[in-house]
Amino acid sequence: MQENNGLEEQELQISAPRLPEPKVRLVLLAQVGLMIFCSGIGVMLYTLICTLAGWDASLQLFSDATMEERWQVRLQLGLAHLFAFLGSGSVTVWIFYRGITQTRTSWPDYLQIRQAPSWTTLLLGILLMAVSVPLVIYALNINQQIPLPELFKTAELQAEEALKGLLQMENLAELFANLFIIALLPALGEELVFRGVVQQQLMRRIANPWVAMLVSSVVFSAAHFQFEGFLPRMILGFLLGWLYWKTRNFWVPVAGHFFNNGMQVIGQYLFRKDLSTVDLEKDIQVPWEFAAISIFMVWAVTRLIGQTIPQKPSST
Repeated sequence: MQENNGLEEQELQISAPRLPEPKVRLVLLAQVGLMIFCSGIGVMLYTLICTLAGWDASLQLFSDATMEERWQVRLQLGLAHLFAFLGSGSVTVWIFYRGITQTRTSWPDYLQIRQAPSWTTLLLGILLMAVSVPLVIYALNINQQIPLPELFKTAELQAEEALKGLLQMENLAELFANLFIIALLPALGEELVFRGVVQQQLMRRIANPWVAMLVSSVVFSAAHFQFEGFLPRMILGFLLGWLYWKTRNFWVPVAGHFFNNGMQVIGQYLFRKDLSTVDLEKDIQVPWEFAAISIFMVWAVTRLIGQTIPQKPSST
């Protein structure tokens, strides 16, 4: 009896009227507008907190920052990611996809978040990000040879100095705070915006999914406004986009993104505690041979992932 009820429910969902999807341009414009609006809310909230706490809202972080200054900047970054990415992306998807079918809320289906990925797929996704590290660093070495305008150079130096200050972690509380702000929030928020909204909408407009993923990765990298790392960030964005497209599961690129950012946070914490000899703040030069091996490993892991993902059933 329960099986019959389940079958009837599935048939009802399949045959349920489905509203037409919104126009791609409208969704993308709404995402940009909401990102600006939500960023403004985050800035106002941060300014209000600074006023009440007696802090300097225009504080700039340097490598020799005090612990109090680091916690203040963590609050600022946390609010920025929460509102600009996670907040704006969630509102965009809810507005356009909350009622596209008449039987149930369908925005989780749009984002593909209802089902947890298998452990094999999840670990292979993380492995893909791990084996891409030499290639990404090699791309950074190339990117650093490209001359930038003086304005961009100044912005890069300021961002680098702020990151050095933020990665000064004296205790486990600062480590876990950085993992939350630098790894978890960006993994959720940026994947929601750049893969969940931008990439999926571009794939509706661009017939070739590889081109759509490339364009999405360019947008992802450019949105960070750190052009010394444009090429490596674009490669990371493309790999994360491929994971989303291939696995058809939002949580796989989220895990890969978290691993990539979290690995850098943990690595720097271990170096500060003299548990590692690798200083990630210094430039690391990667020979082209290592980059070539990394490309091969990326290809091999993508093949493995492709073999673990069940094919979509063909519609008849």
